[in-house]
Amino acid sequence: MITNQIETTSVLGLWFFLIPSKLLPITIEEKKWTSKLNKKKRWLYHFSRGCARHAISNMTGLDPLAIPLKAEPGKAPLLPEGWGHISISHCSDALLIGWSSKKIGIDIERQDREFKAEEISKRFFNKIEHDEIRNLSPTQIQEQVLKRWTIKEATIKSKGEKIATNLNQWIWENNASFAYHYSHQNKVKVFTRKYRYWTYSIAIDDKLTSSNPILCIN
Repeated sequence: MITNQIETTSVLGLWFFLIPSKLLPITIEEKKWTSKLNKKKRWLYHFSRGCARHAISNMTGLDPLAIPLKAEPGKAPLLPEGWGHISISHCSDALLIGWSSKKIGIDIERQDREFKAEEISKRFFNKIEHDEIRNLSPTQIQEQVLKRWTIKEATIKSKGEKIATNLNQWIWENNASFAYHYSHQNKVKVFTRKYRYWTYSIAIDDKLTSSNPILCIN
């Protein structure tokens, strides 16, 4: 491994940023990409990429603008070989950034987000999962579906798959430490946590032994 690259002594890093917060530096190329976006997307793109650079800079000691991050609008962010893997997720008022030496996916949602939980479960979840919520209270159903949604999104991101065609293929049974694919039975280790008003999930290589991801609040 090149000396200037990340020494992977830590297999997992998580950083939380409130939205809105101040914009952090991004590269000239990234600034050019922002010019193609509308006002709202432009701000969010600048904010998320600036925060990603800031997080990795804190971990490596390198200048944020020297981080070889490739993060085009609408595409998953990438780091070169030897730099690990990064995933970015946001909701209405929070941004979550995850880094690992293994492939990683993350997702974050507000706990009070309004949605039709049972309809989503019937439409997008596997029958095994939907059967698990049948006898729960409306509040429990809402919480369980939101948790499952974040786990599924995180898992699909970790695999580089499309959300729309894979939501009912990846299954998470209550309190399991992994999600598995219905067809080919692949397993991915998952963690789901709450922080104040948010629920977030992490999906990562199933050989990872860490069981207590630490969230860095910025």
